[in-house]
Amino acid sequence: MLLIKDKALVKNIVIVVLCTGLGAMVNAQQIVLKSQAIGNNSIVKTTGISAEKKTLQAASTPKQKLESPTLIEESAEVVIVNKTAPVGLDINFVPLFGGYSKSESQQIDDQLFISDCDKQFKSRAEGSEFFSKMGWDYLAEGDKNTAIHRFNLSWLLSPDNVDVYWGLGVIEFQSANFPNAIKLMTKGLETSKEPNYVLMVDLATVYIKTALNNPNSLIESANARDLLSKSLEIQPKYTPAYMQLTLVNIIENKLDDAWESFHKGYELNTKEVNYEILGELLKRKADPKGVFK
Repeated sequence: MLLIKDKALVKNIVIVVLCTGLGAMVNAQQIVLKSQAIGNNSIVKTTGISAEKKTLQAASTPKQKLESPTLIEESAEVVIVNKTAPVGLDINFVPLFGGYSKSESQQIDDQLFISDCDKQFKSRAEGSEFFSKMGWDYLAEGDKNTAIHRFNLSWLLSPDNVDVYWGLGVIEFQSANFPNAIKLMTKGLETSKEPNYVLMVDLATVYIKTALNNPNSLIESANARDLLSKSLEIQPKYTPAYMQLTLVNIIENKLDDAWESFHKGYELNTKEVNYEILGELLKRKADPKGVFK
C-alpha cells in the first residue's frame, strides 16, 4: 500500500450542537461528549503538527453507509476475535478493524505503515497521538469514516492511547450503537493511567441515553450516577457533570435532588449550563429557590 500526505486540518472548528429526535432530555446527551461542546459552545483543538509529518495510508474514504459488524462480544471488555470480514467490507473503516483477522497483504501493509511512522515520529506514542488528534478533527468535520480510519491507525501504533477508545466510542454513540460505545469508553477508562473525569461524564452520558431508551431498567441510570459521582470526586467544579447528574435525578424522579445538582452546576459556571435540562426540570417541578421560572 502506498503512502501519501494527508490534507492539513490546521484550523479551528466550531461545533454546533444540533437538537433532533426524542426531546430535550435526549438531545441534551450530546453536549458533553469530547468531540462536541463542553457546555453550550466550544472549539475543538487543532492538531498543530507540522505538515511534513502528515503521512497516511492511501485509502480512499467511502461515502456510502457501511454495515457495522459486531465489534464487541458479550463481555464488558473490548474483545478482539479472529473472524473473517464479510466480502466487500473495508475493515479500515470499522472500529478497531472490527476484530477481523487480516490477510497476509494487510499485515504487510500494517508493518509498512508502522515502519514509516517509526521514521517520521520520535516515538510510536507520538505518532499515535498525532493520528488520534486527526481522528477528532475529522469527526468534528462530520467525516466519521475517515475519523475511524485515523483512530484505527492510532491504535496500531499504540493500543494504550486512551483517545482511540474514547473517539471510537463517541462515533459509536453518534451512530446509536450504544453497547459498543459503552464498552469502548469503558476500555478507555481502564487504559487511562490517571482518572479521567471528562471521559467518565461522557460514558455516563451514554448510560443516560440507554436509560432513556429502557425506562424499565434501573441499571443504566445507576451506572451513570456512579460515574458522575466519581467524576465530581476528582473535579468537584465540573459543571457538565452536575448537568448530567440533574438528568439522572429527573429520570429517577428525584426532583429535589435534580434542582440541587442543577443549582450547584449553575453557581459554578453559567456558561456550561444546559438550559434544555432546565426546561425539562421546570416542567416537572417549580424551582424551590425561585431563581428560575
